This record gives sequence, C-alpha cells and structure tokens, in this order.
Amino acid sequence: MDDNLTDQQRADQVRNWLGENGWYLLAGLVLGLAGLFGWRQYTGFSQQRAEEASAIYADLQAAVRASRTSRAEELLKQLAADYKSTPYFDLGRLMVARMEIEQGKPDAAIGELRQLVEGANSTEIGDVARLRLGRLLIQEEKYDEALKVLVPPRGSALGARYHEVRGDAYYAMGKNAEAAREYTEALTPEDVGVIDPAFVRAKLEEVGGGAAPGVVASDVAPAAPAN
Repeated sequence: MDDNLTDQQRADQVRNWLGENGWYLLAGLVLGLAGLFGWRQYTGFSQQRAEEASAIYADLQAAVRASRTSRAEELLKQLAADYKSTPYFDLGRLMVARMEIEQGKPDAAIGELRQLVEGANSTEIGDVARLRLGRLLIQEEKYDEALKVLVPPRGSALGARYHEVRGDAYYAMGKNAEAAREYTEALTPEDVGVIDPAFVRAKLEEVGGGAAPGVVASDVAPAAPAN
C-alpha cells in the first residue's frame, strides 16, 4: 500500500478490496469451520464404529469359549460386512481359526489364517497370523510350506519367535544343523526378550548346537527326557 495515500484513500482501498474479495474470505471461514465440525463428527463416528465392532468381537469371544460355532461364524460375517477395516475383524479371524483348531479342523484353520495373512489390516496381526499358520503347517507335517511362510519379519518383536519355530520345522525334518542355526539366531541379544531363552537353549542342546554365543554352560537348561 502506497505510504503517500491519505487515511481516507487507504480506507477506500480497503473497502474496495473487501468488496471484491470479501466473499472469498467468508467462504474460507465457512469451509474452515465446516472442516472443524466435520472432523469432530468424523472422529465421533469412528469412535462409535469402534465401540460397535468391539462389542461384536466380545460376543464372538464368548461364542468361541462356549463352542457355539454357528454363532461365532455369524458374528465374524457381521464384522466382515460392516467393520472389515477395523482390527476387530482381524482379531475375530484369529479367534475363529483358534476355534477350528480346537475342534480338529486344521484345514479350515489353515484357510482362515491364509486369508488373514493376505489381507490383514494390521501388520502386527498379520505377523501373528503367519506365526500361527507356520506352527499349524508344521503340525500337519507340511514343513517346506511352513518355512516359506515363516520368513522372519524385519523390525518386528516377533523375529526371535519366528526363528525358534523355523528351528522346530528343521528339527522335525531331521535337519539338525539348520535347526541349530535358527535356535542360535533366536537367542541373539536384541531378540531374546520375546522367547523363553532356557527352553530354546534346551532345544539347541538337543540338536547338538552347544551353548549359544555368550551363554555359559550352567545357564543351559537340560533337554527334557524323551517319552
């Protein structure tokens, strides 16, 4: 604005600018307020959906505990239809897979876990599902398939657990050297917190791997006697 203008001229310029641009200022203010209230409404709606999904998941847990298979499957379908993008749907699939394992339906459980691994909303839940799937495949003596599933996730707290279960797969295959390598990897200092170190050391001894690096012989639990 020109410093040589009189106060009246400056006032006239401001008035003219507002006349030309005032609508845009008003529109911006309205949009800003709408965005604020819209965000509050959205977060309120999200909270409501989360509470609804949580309630359905709690019912699903109760149905699984009571072995009400049809009811559990019905509730899972409801989560899939209305709350598929929430973690409760993923957790529900884990719960149903567990129920199928307990009912002696490993093939159904494997199918459920495979779908969860492929489409989990949460990376963490997907990692848990892969771990459970790997264990189940080992139980079903599908060792090569289990090893393909059990690729240790990078940067995950479950890395040591993955190595332990991979060791179990190799042990079941009679590949003791590979099993020892995986058990040793599971006992690395940065990962050891998520496993039972004494139990893994016992497994390592069983396959002839000796004490893991940094472990003294007195720390190694004896292997359980064969039945």
